[in-house]
Amino acid sequence: MRQSVLFLFVALAAPCILCANCHCSEPQGSPNAADRVRGTSPLPLARKATAPSGASAELTAPSPLLDASFQSTTTEHFVLFHEPGAGYAAGACRTLEYAYEYFYDVFSQAGFDLSRSQDRLVWICFPHKSGFSRYALRAEGMDLSWLDGYYSTLTNRVAIVQTDQRARRREEAVPPSGSGPEAVVAAQRSPREGVLAMAAAGQQFDITRLTHEVAHQLSFNSGIQKRGVMYPLWISEGLATNFEFDGTGSVGLEHCNMARCNGLLEAYATGELVPLRQFVVQTTVAPDLHLGRRIYAQAWGFFQFILAEHPESLRLYLQRVAKNHLDHREAATMLAEFTEAFGSPDTLEESWRAFLARQAQQASARRLAASATPNAGTTRMP
Repeated sequence: MRQSVLFLFVALAAPCILCANCHCSEPQGSPNAADRVRGTSPLPLARKATAPSGASAELTAPSPLLDASFQSTTTEHFVLFHEPGAGYAAGACRTLEYAYEYFYDVFSQAGFDLSRSQDRLVWICFPHKSGFSRYALRAEGMDLSWLDGYYSTLTNRVAIVQTDQRARRREEAVPPSGSGPEAVVAAQRSPREGVLAMAAAGQQFDITRLTHEVAHQLSFNSGIQKRGVMYPLWISEGLATNFEFDGTGSVGLEHCNMARCNGLLEAYATGELVPLRQFVVQTTVAPDLHLGRRIYAQAWGFFQFILAEHPESLRLYLQRVAKNHLDHREAATMLAEFTEAFGSPDTLEESWRAFLARQAQQASARRLAASATPNAGTTRMP
């Protein structure tokens, strides 16, 4: 069970969860890439709608903070707010729906007792960074202008900067007659806290980042994690990085994310892995690209290690942490919770190192196999 993603900074205290992506080296896939993952037939097309009959309150909840020009595209489990005529919307929704079903499939098989939200899960796509920043200030009560996107544990929404390239080209071809309004948030203020991150402005939906963020959202809506509870980084980011899809057709927990695995093994080889006693209680990462990659790679590997070797203990650990309803935990408390579930981190170090050695052996075998068949490779999805 394997996968990955890269970030610069994360603050995983419960009321405010921040997770900022840096660009990862994995190949990028288009929103339609999921249509061919695992050989499935395309998902049903998303449908344009305002709040349909029977839709949950969550569907219309963001509207007071959005410009009236926003349109919505809805599916069975998601609603995507975006600029009018956004060419990416239908493909992004198909990918989200595929990821939704896959998430419930693989984590159910892993033994988790999952629930399903009665509300559609909200994604808001801002065509301009300025509108995104004003929304974040009002919705989260903080300046998030240094981000291009996040998932909020407070509002339970993903907000991103997402420009429709076709629309931008049309605008450039026809010079504006005036200073026309851009999509912005309304003046109404709704101070709140709670956040997680995503793709850069001007990008098409990157399938790795999209599935990383939807994994966060689904984890907090399926009962695996609970909003308002403080989790160590290895839980929140370890789960999300293990769920990521990539642009080659590899999917979630069933495949090794090579970028994440390589980062883990590089840190292992250079002695840069954080000792487990410190790592299992870590909730933040300094805003350093190199360090961020190492920490997220270690979270990917350690979550995979725990899920493979201590699955029942992991499920019990998550249940106990959620029941405590603590939005802040001291390191000593977190260490005691971890030790109760898995034993002393010092005792785990030996089996953790053995896991790393196996990963190194498997990576070496993959390199030898690739060199023996230089023309072999996975066809990348368009």
